[in-house]
Amino acid sequence: MFVKTDDMQRLKAFTLIELLVVIAIIAILAAILFPVFAQAKSAAKKTASISNVKQVALGSMLYANDFDDSVPALYYFDPNNLTIPSTFGFYYWPVLLLQYTKNEKIFICPNDTYDDPALDSGTLGRFNPSNPLHFYIMGANPSYGFNYRYLNNQVNDNPPGPSGLPFHYEGTSLTALGSPAQTVQFAEATMKNKSNPNNGQTITNPIGYSRIEPPSRWTAGTLPDARTQGQLWGRFDPLKVVTSWADGHVKYTAINALKGQGSTTEEIDRYWNGRGQ
Repeated sequence: MFVKTDDMQRLKAFTLIELLVVIAIIAILAAILFPVFAQAKSAAKKTASISNVKQVALGSMLYANDFDDSVPALYYFDPNNLTIPSTFGFYYWPVLLLQYTKNEKIFICPNDTYDDPALDSGTLGRFNPSNPLHFYIMGANPSYGFNYRYLNNQVNDNPPGPSGLPFHYEGTSLTALGSPAQTVQFAEATMKNKSNPNNGQTITNPIGYSRIEPPSRWTAGTLPDARTQGQLWGRFDPLKVVTSWADGHVKYTAINALKGQGSTTEEIDRYWNGRGQ
């Protein structure tokens, strides 16, 4: 007959020292792996943002194919056109490109998660599709800004047109650009430090913005004032922005590389005005 001995009956357990060693190993592995996971997550978001800009650039090219090679207007305003009611008649370029992109989410960077009390985004917030202002906000405050100074013409209307405004925007022709491959079209942007024209309040958070300014219009000062770099805003590196160019290619570009050498407006804006090198 088989009989259990005292040694076989004795329960085995970890000693306190063994437990402390295991905890220490886990802590070391966590300290090593958590930053790696964070970096991987950030890299995935950056890849998604680059993909967004590529799709936006493609949508702009498709738009140009349908409109005599002209890029979209920064916006057009027609209070009588409420085809999309939540625009309130303001059809910014992201809304104009929707028929080509088929996806409004590509206009928002994964790292653009801010709202701002000065934005007038309503009680539902900037990102809620049920917001009565949804497509107005999506158009006016995407994550990527448009080089509208050089890729649009501001046409004065005297007397004012049906919109009631004294001017309107028209997209310029890509064929008029001397160097499309060296002409900024879209880049990561923010409305931070700008005043909301509806209420005069200053935006304090890095929410997206529909437009970017060329170097000749950059103000004196230092970051984090976004006006010092024309509302360009790197969400993955403060010194770089995801940029698309007028020929459709996309590049992760140093902000200071978007300012040309020289002293004249034409020289410092060479990567914006269509002239390039």
